[in-house]
Amino acid sequence: MTTRILTGRGTFDRLADIAEWDSRSVFVVASAGTAKRLMLDRVLPPGARLFSQFRPNPTFEQALAAARARHVCDAELVVGIGGGSALDVAKAARALPVEESAAADVLDGRRAPLANARLILVPTTAGPGSEVTRFAALYRGSRKFSLDAPDIQADTALVDPALTDCCGAAQTWSCAFDALAHAVESLWSTRSTEQSRRYAEAALSLLIPILRDADPLPSHTERDRLSEAAILAGQAIDRTRTTAAHALAYPLTSYLGLRHGHACALNLTWLATMIEAAEPGDLADARGPDAVVSAIATLRRLFGAHGQALGQVIQGLLRARGLPTRCHTDGGTALVDIVVAEGLASNRISGTPIVLHSASVAAAMGDLLRPRGGPCGSRAKELSDV
Repeated sequence: MTTRILTGRGTFDRLADIAEWDSRSVFVVASAGTAKRLMLDRVLPPGARLFSQFRPNPTFEQALAAARARHVCDAELVVGIGGGSALDVAKAARALPVEESAAADVLDGRRAPLANARLILVPTTAGPGSEVTRFAALYRGSRKFSLDAPDIQADTALVDPALTDCCGAAQTWSCAFDALAHAVESLWSTRSTEQSRRYAEAALSLLIPILRDADPLPSHTERDRLSEAAILAGQAIDRTRTTAAHALAYPLTSYLGLRHGHACALNLTWLATMIEAAEPGDLADARGPDAVVSAIATLRRLFGAHGQALGQVIQGLLRARGLPTRCHTDGGTALVDIVVAEGLASNRISGTPIVLHSASVAAAMGDLLRPRGGPCGSRAKELSDV
């Protein structure tokens, strides 16, 4: 399945024409804040059902509630409007059956998702790329799982960069680092292809100069490029999936409340350096060591990593955007052990181009999670627009 992508400032104004409301029953997933900001009551057709009962990093239970609400109104069209969380819930609303056990089977890949409604996704952030991927991330407790099948993918992605103009600095840059992580991880993934590498390189060519040189908030032109980069990076991971930086970011978000993109970038700072320094015996790409060496060389060129380790360059980008490069906690070694155990158990580890040993990952994570005393000290309330 291929998602039709419509982009450009002002594209949101065409939603009614693109959706072809007619007499169809319409189910819309958007947060209350998004609905108010975009005045959806004036945009949506009479009788459209709005579902807002979800939070950032949505749970399986919230997704199942959305699916049940969609089935009650027998909607033939699902529209997701918002950040990655809203888009993932919209995907789940179309894909999940109403019975909990059957929905769990879909989440675990034992049963095919439903595809009995059209799906239009409208991102209001630039980074997650959910509008063009065939998976949706949901939490069960502290563990993150993915709905992952071709039928999860949207029929149409409507990408209007103007919808991101109101995003504050923290949200803007965390989302941009999410896209950066998508592109980096896709490029070095053991599942990379010529096409996925083209997407990833194009995304990084747009992202890196903005993360390095932009003002505290990007210009409209830079926001347009961030939206383009998010699509490109999303198309890259749609083909390869993510790797260890994402797998180990999920528990950081779950236990510490870190924004997802920031958590991914923090993991890139040590993982990129670890991959650069890996011995031949630790390389895990079946295509041989040249595939990993080539990916790292490409990344060094794109990042301009002259005389620096890749991880140091990524730390510099985090500092340039005012984001911490360490996370201060009270969790100590117990938290490190939990993060490492849950991260290494994720199926997203499988595309990582080196063999990850729990002791070395724990050492890297222990350096990342310092004792309390800095800006990441408590489990912060997630403030992103969902």
